[in-house]
Amino acid sequence: MSLVARPSRRFGTRSAQLFWRLPLIGRVRVPRNLVPLLLAGAVGLAAGFAAVALTAVVDGLTIVFDELGSILEGLAGGWTLMLVPAIAAIPVAFIVSRIAAESQGAGVPYVMVAVERAGGFVRPIIAPAKLVATGFTLGGGGAAGREGPIVLIAASLASSIGRLTRQPSDMLVLMVAAAAAGGISATFNTPIAGTFFAMEVVLRRFNVRNFTIVVVSAVVANIVAISFYGDSAGLDLPDLDINSNWELFLHAIVGISAAIAGILFVRTRFFTEDVFEFLGVSLGVRPILGLLGVGVLALIETNILGSGLDQIRVFAEGETAVSTLAILMVLKLIAASLTIGSGASGGAFAPLLFVGATLGALMGAGFESALPSIVGPTGTYVVVGMAAVFAAAARAPLTSLFIVFELSGYSLILPLMTAVALAAALAQLLTRDTIYNVRLRRAGLDVRDERAPSPLDELTVATTMRTDTPIVSRMATIQDLANAMSQSRGNVVAVADQRNRFIGLVTATDVASAVERQELNRRAFDLAVVAPIFVHPDDNLRYALSLLVDHDVRQLPVVAREDETRLMGMLTQRDVLREVAQPTDREPGQRAAPAPVRRLVGAVEIEARVEPGSQAEATMVSQLPLPEASVITAIHRRGEVVIPRGSVKLEANDLAIVLSVPPEEAAVRTLFINHASQTRNNWWFLPHAPNTPDTDANDR
Repeated sequence: MSLVARPSRRFGTRSAQLFWRLPLIGRVRVPRNLVPLLLAGAVGLAAGFAAVALTAVVDGLTIVFDELGSILEGLAGGWTLMLVPAIAAIPVAFIVSRIAAESQGAGVPYVMVAVERAGGFVRPIIAPAKLVATGFTLGGGGAAGREGPIVLIAASLASSIGRLTRQPSDMLVLMVAAAAAGGISATFNTPIAGTFFAMEVVLRRFNVRNFTIVVVSAVVANIVAISFYGDSAGLDLPDLDINSNWELFLHAIVGISAAIAGILFVRTRFFTEDVFEFLGVSLGVRPILGLLGVGVLALIETNILGSGLDQIRVFAEGETAVSTLAILMVLKLIAASLTIGSGASGGAFAPLLFVGATLGALMGAGFESALPSIVGPTGTYVVVGMAAVFAAAARAPLTSLFIVFELSGYSLILPLMTAVALAAALAQLLTRDTIYNVRLRRAGLDVRDERAPSPLDELTVATTMRTDTPIVSRMATIQDLANAMSQSRGNVVAVADQRNRFIGLVTATDVASAVERQELNRRAFDLAVVAPIFVHPDDNLRYALSLLVDHDVRQLPVVAREDETRLMGMLTQRDVLREVAQPTDREPGQRAAPAPVRRLVGAVEIEARVEPGSQAEATMVSQLPLPEASVITAIHRRGEVVIPRGSVKLEANDLAIVLSVPPEEAAVRTLFINHASQTRNNWWFLPHAPNTPDTDANDR
């Protein structure tokens, strides 16, 4: 099963505009620099309400399965309680095997893939599927948490919001990361930890813009959760402090032990998955078997069921027997591995905190027996153990620190920093595996701590795309298609509707197959691949290359960002490989020379100089009222080529290259002329013939 999401974009939708339609008011223009914050707020609202909904579903199903357990116990005895988790897993197995395979496990790796490889795309069906699967898993007693599922649920909602509002891929990625922050913030009442989780684990790229968007989402989501559940620390721990600075050495020992425990948790979780794979158990059966195993373990100790976070306060009070702590730590580790490794829906965050709490309580009890005059309350070791084990398993020290700070009421700063630093560093030395990246590597994706820089990040599609692809009518015959391909020396033809809107592609293979089958009466719309994957001119080549590879296609249509029914060109594998093969001694940030502009079949290139005082001067490209079938393909400004993004503002004396159809040429030129000056001087703009580059078509 592939972890890479498959976008399914469609053409023909309305162009994205910076307008909102409000009741009784009509269309309201939204300032461009305010749009990211509004989107972050919308994502935060979605994440907050999703967290509230998930909590309600889990709590409701917990009551249902508690009643079911009581009924079974009354009918056949206490041993039947082990069947309750397995019964709850039946709908989970159906969901993960038939509806959305992404619903299995924690869900965070899928979000990481969406950020790194899929341009922020997460399937909409995942949100409801993950919500229901998690409700049944945790409601039935699965030994997992809500944090991983809520991250994926919120990411799915954010991705849908971004696609509905026609956001570019970089903004879509940021919205998905902001959703992760909002989900953690609302679930644990920890906005700071949610922010750092998104930045440290999901996005892994720190800058002011990213941080601002993520913070807004986390705060808004937290406000939503507080309005339902109030503002209280998630664990409600007693006041804790250390007796002496000498205890820092003891907490360092806890950090070292936590590194081993964190690594053991990761290995056990994936060993369980390997066992199911080795036995050949189908995905439709694994969750049932896994939760049946959890039910069997619960006959020994029922406190391993669920997230177990409510037990941490009991551990912190230091009244739990050492033998019980040891049993709980081992059984919880196994039960969590069975739950998540079998494919049931649940997160590893809460089990890691539980294992860390039991480890800290055990070590605190041992230190207290050996050094009663130095050692402070056992609860301090419980808190430190939680943070250190999570830091070792997730390799996210900042998230570990802040989530425990917020859950425990901002105490024990020095012990926490000491243990977390040691646990993360030692785990890093011993293994590169984390609770998140192992699943990715097994799927063939290596998400590193820092993304390796690539020259393709600095190059845009507009610098490389070709613009010689012929366009034919949707009613074009097989003969018309063959003629168009022979004239262009290419293997693909674009198909447009009666309003000259791009609707799909026809390849030479499609035409040859139709001829071989003697289906000469077929039309272009019969053969066209409708709604293919596409890119925009300002997308970088790394993203474009990932689409070419992931979807195993040879070319991608390039469409205008402000109107995705306008075809601007085609990007082929050969074009991208040519850029990769270019010399690497360019100056940092230096772009490759722009590709020569070619004439589309049935269209003309217009060179229009922006006259001072014209309508085009000081107007952004996205707001220039060009005719429907026209688009700016390049802007020449003071010897440089400017990519015509929607936010680029035209300046006086800019030379704009506009691709249009002959009937609209006069309307296009009118936008760039100072009509008042013409009237005074009785001078009329003389149209320039478009330059025809002397380049062999095969070169591009």
